[in-house]
Amino acid sequence: MRSSASSPFRGSLPPLLAGLAAIVSLALGCTKGAPPQDGPPFPVPDFLSPQARAVLSQPIDLSRTDVSLPKTTEEWRARRENAEKIFMRPILERALEATRVRVEQQSLAGVTIRILTPPPPREPIPDTVLINLHGGGYTIGGGDVGAMEGLGLAAAGYRVVSVDYRMPPEHPFPAAVDDGVAVYRALLEDYAPERIAIFGSSAGGGLTAAVIVAARDAGLPLPAAAVMHTPWSDLSKTGDTYYTLEGVDPVLLSYDGSLAQSAALYAGDAGLDHPLVSPVYADFEPGFPPSLLSSGTRDLLLSCTVRLHRALREAGVPADLHVFDAMWHGAGQMPDMRDLDREVKAFLEEHIGSFGGP
Repeated sequence: MRSSASSPFRGSLPPLLAGLAAIVSLALGCTKGAPPQDGPPFPVPDFLSPQARAVLSQPIDLSRTDVSLPKTTEEWRARRENAEKIFMRPILERALEATRVRVEQQSLAGVTIRILTPPPPREPIPDTVLINLHGGGYTIGGGDVGAMEGLGLAAAGYRVVSVDYRMPPEHPFPAAVDDGVAVYRALLEDYAPERIAIFGSSAGGGLTAAVIVAARDAGLPLPAAAVMHTPWSDLSKTGDTYYTLEGVDPVLLSYDGSLAQSAALYAGDAGLDHPLVSPVYADFEPGFPPSLLSSGTRDLLLSCTVRLHRALREAGVPADLHVFDAMWHGAGQMPDMRDLDREVKAFLEEHIGSFGGP
């Protein structure tokens, strides 16, 4: 898969990706089924952008994705393929056209990757690489569509390596962690660790923490930085916002349903409390890189985010937390969160060097 053009796209991801997390949620069917509400559960703040107000003004219908959950490997595979083909690939194609990022599929350390570089004639920042671990509940979002999360930073000037890690039911934990560590180990042959950062959102945010801990415990040097947006750091239903924000987050409506099933499917025999399955339980005191975490006050995974932030801080890890009022899971491309784009760029500049462009 390749995309190229002559005019680079500068800045964050285009608005057309704003609904990606919602599409992932619909594909996962993250609800347990309940009667629809007559309106939004809380008032919609006037200070929000028109786009955000439009999302939050819709009734939260906990029954809208009350579908039969897959029971066999074949059913899970079909669900993943349908979600990626029907919902996600059209968004990817439009995003590639908008950003003009070049994408090339390769294999590294036996793992399929996609290398994202800025639009020509711009060259990526030298001697620097970002590793992306995609979201999707560990059960969807792989293949070509897994490259979507890296498009914004690639368009801004970075070389991004998107890891197409193996997923359940064919490959439960620790396959995803092993793939992430293998790619990081291989990149260390060409890049100094102080010029590498790892980032991900949702499941990819939790996986970012797990991969770094596993790499550290394997004797590898720490990367320079980690960016974890709304990380799924506890795959068990532990934490206030799994309960208080059920039916409030318009994307991740509920833990119960296929989100819970995806967690069990990914964890397998290791269990949901394994520190590399749910990295909020990991030991960060031996070392972890400076980190940036983000979430919103209507994000079902807000507790996952703030608990991971506290765990890092308690271990003495420099960690910034950015929480945006009224924002939900996967709302990162709303105009209301443009400050997050600037914060991430400034954070990366601080920890891995010059940003290399406006």
